[in-house]
Amino acid sequence: MCKRRTVYLACLGMLMLCGCESVELEQRSFPLAVGIDLQKTEDKGKKKEQNPAIEDRALIVSFDFPDLAQISEKDKTTDTPMGLSLEGIDMYHVEKSFENNTNRVLDYNHMKAIVLGKNMFEDQRQLRSLLLAWEQREASARNTSLLIGSESAAEILSLTEETEGSMGKYLEEMLESQKDFKQNKIATIGDLMNQWHNQDQLLLIPVLTEQGNRPTITKYAAVLNFSYRGMLTVEEAMEVFFCQGLLEKFTVEPAKNEVVEISDIQVNMSIKRQNETPTVTVSISGKGKLKTAQVSSTQQQYQMEQKIEQHLTKDLQATAEKLTEKFGMDMTNSYLSLGGLDRELYNIYENLPDMYNEKVQHIFEVDINLMNWE
Repeated sequence: MCKRRTVYLACLGMLMLCGCESVELEQRSFPLAVGIDLQKTEDKGKKKEQNPAIEDRALIVSFDFPDLAQISEKDKTTDTPMGLSLEGIDMYHVEKSFENNTNRVLDYNHMKAIVLGKNMFEDQRQLRSLLLAWEQREASARNTSLLIGSESAAEILSLTEETEGSMGKYLEEMLESQKDFKQNKIATIGDLMNQWHNQDQLLLIPVLTEQGNRPTITKYAAVLNFSYRGMLTVEEAMEVFFCQGLLEKFTVEPAKNEVVEISDIQVNMSIKRQNETPTVTVSISGKGKLKTAQVSSTQQQYQMEQKIEQHLTKDLQATAEKLTEKFGMDMTNSYLSLGGLDRELYNIYENLPDMYNEKVQHIFEVDINLMNWE
């Protein structure tokens, strides 16, 4: 009798599970990108006058869907538009609004990118709420690319005229084309979740700006210990990635009309205490190739190597000091390695990443072997 009851309950559970997943393909919508903004302050004021019960922090969520007609005419099951924006107090209510307006459910299994508006990104409470909702949704992939709209996410997702179709697909191809990064090191929603839970590292997120009716990466937003610190230039961000060993290639211009591409980049880090101050020594080596000229002698090669090394050391030192002073940021992200490199320092700064990042000093050692190809 007990065995029969166990079998019955197991079958019942399977039936219930099937019922949850029984939504037919033609009843689903597959967004390739989602843009999330906070409603603007002036808009909130107008709507609150009309309806005093309205929430102060409503979300505006823009969806980018594939053009199924371009893929295959037989796959076009409905006339759902490629772009759609909805408003709600949170993602749950936005998704319910989508279901009510389209008679379809959202399926995020094919999503390529999430774009957050700058005002959404700066609001920690809303950001936590969004990450919690994403974390609790089983079908949401943590490796979905994460970007920020310099003005708004909705503006970025609307730039489909020049990109010839889905913005999600365009963003995926744009990010995949960045061959300078090791292991496609692009920020993901999972990286931001790790920031939220651990709050012990530096994360740089690409910022998109409209240029020629196309989205272009013009800056990087810096998040440190789940706190938005500000915007870095692309050049500063590349130096951060370079000194962390995250790049396959790095380009430097030691003087006018002198362009050098550095490859085979190796980075080693050590941390020691000097006069009660944590000091990070970053040793960087690589192979350099002149892209705009050639050297004709061993002496010229040696002089050029010194010039490159001095230029890089000076630039990295200046950027490290600027980011520490302006943002309280350690561009080497050394706090993550502190426990393994210096236990005494780790015991001092355990659970105090902000204090560590504000006090840390940097020493850069650069060694470039110039390869003179004819």
